[in-house]
Amino acid sequence: MNVKTTDEPILQIKRLKKYFPIKRGGFLKKETVFVKAIDDISFNVRKGETLGLVGETGSGKTTVGRTIIRLYKPTSGQIIFNGMDITNVNENKMQKVRKEIQMIFQDPYASLDPRLTVEEIITEPMEIHNLYTPEKRREKARELLNIIGLNPEHLNRFPHEFSGGQRQRIGLARALAVEPQFIICDEPVSALDVSIQAQIINTFEDLQEQFGLTYLFISHDIAMVKHISDDIAVMYLGRIMETAPSNDIYKHPLHPYTQALMTAVPIPDPQAEKKRVRIILEGDISSNINLPKGCRFRPRCKYAKKICEEIEPKLEEKETNHFVACHLY
Repeated sequence: MNVKTTDEPILQIKRLKKYFPIKRGGFLKKETVFVKAIDDISFNVRKGETLGLVGETGSGKTTVGRTIIRLYKPTSGQIIFNGMDITNVNENKMQKVRKEIQMIFQDPYASLDPRLTVEEIITEPMEIHNLYTPEKRREKARELLNIIGLNPEHLNRFPHEFSGGQRQRIGLARALAVEPQFIICDEPVSALDVSIQAQIINTFEDLQEQFGLTYLFISHDIAMVKHISDDIAVMYLGRIMETAPSNDIYKHPLHPYTQALMTAVPIPDPQAEKKRVRIILEGDISSNINLPKGCRFRPRCKYAKKICEEIEPKLEEKETNHFVACHLY
């Protein structure tokens, strides 16, 4: 990427946890148990770069994004943005922080209010944060439509008049309206056709270069994440199993779970695809309520040893800037 980056982290996540309490049991006797959606994770995102967060459905990726922006209240841990601990700040202070941290949601059909025009959708964040005059807001909305590749005459249309790709572009324009530093992209292209996905990803990269944006890019598609990310973190059942620079993860994955994800990425060469050995994970993902003792990936891992049943591995640096939580190393 050509974005000017620094070693200084714009976002620091320290031992973050998010547990959801649920009631279960019969009519006479109920107990409270906890879904451990995020279970003690730590990572940094450097300014001007992109961290890709990947994993299967249920790994906790989306919960991470929603907890960072405080749509969910953290159970414990720290969220530090631009040197400020925002873990427990009140709503007035958090509203100011949300001007700098915006989120693009997964479903382009559900994330836009169907009763509002495109102009109202894009200018609403400016009104909330008391930015510009009404005329300046309208002018800004027209500029943003040009930037994301839509026509200014679309301002007076409603979301149902657009395709999924166009709606996602409108969501991107809404996020850019308050000139944020950091954008959380929650599966922003998973609901779109493959041809449209590439266009949206290219738009993300162009905007990052133009505005110096920092992204947390959440996806289940490790091939796509590799294309847009500087670093990749792989999640499984609420924990980060491996994190490293994008090329290192792609060329030399260490964790058995990451290796399995990588073999699921199709190769454009038919001959090479035929010769490749796929790693098929057996068994089902364990429950976030009743996690297995020791390594949570152990029930699906063909390399599991005795120590894996007893001690949960810590995320440790095994190679330069390459961290993995696995007893094999």
